[in-house]
Amino acid sequence: MLSDYRPRQPVTVLEEDLVVGIDASQWAVSAAQALIASMTTDLWASTRDRFARLLSGRPDATEDVAEELDESRQQLLDAGATDEAREDASTEWVSRFRRALTRNPALLYELRSLITEHGLEAPASTDGVTQNVSATGGGIVFNQGTGTQTNQVQAK
Repeated sequence: MLSDYRPRQPVTVLEEDLVVGIDASQWAVSAAQALIASMTTDLWASTRDRFARLLSGRPDATEDVAEELDESRQQLLDAGATDEAREDASTEWVSRFRRALTRNPALLYELRSLITEHGLEAPASTDGVTQNVSATGGGIVFNQGTGTQTNQVQAK
């Protein structure tokens, strides 16, 4: 089940308008969902070509990937595009997208576009900050995220 999918490898993209510290696995899941959703639409041919270029990694391999995508689509349609069939199709493509992103993080530009065009949300940044502090034995702890903080301590 894709909801049980655990991230494996973070990819760092340093471009200003991209998510820094993206998790390739989260993006791969979203991309696979967009791909599978597009397989049952009338726009499949043009969408397939874009996914094939993105996944191939090189121009001479694009046609081979397009054929694999068509085979996957046909299997999905033959199975009636059920939830189970979509899940099966997604499993293969999640790993392919993850490898493509790991190989070339700049693919995120096109991938983000494909994901949002299919009405899906891009993964949230995993670049959060968690702070945990504690004091024992009468100690005092000051914890600050951002901004200005003024602390006054009075001796007992």
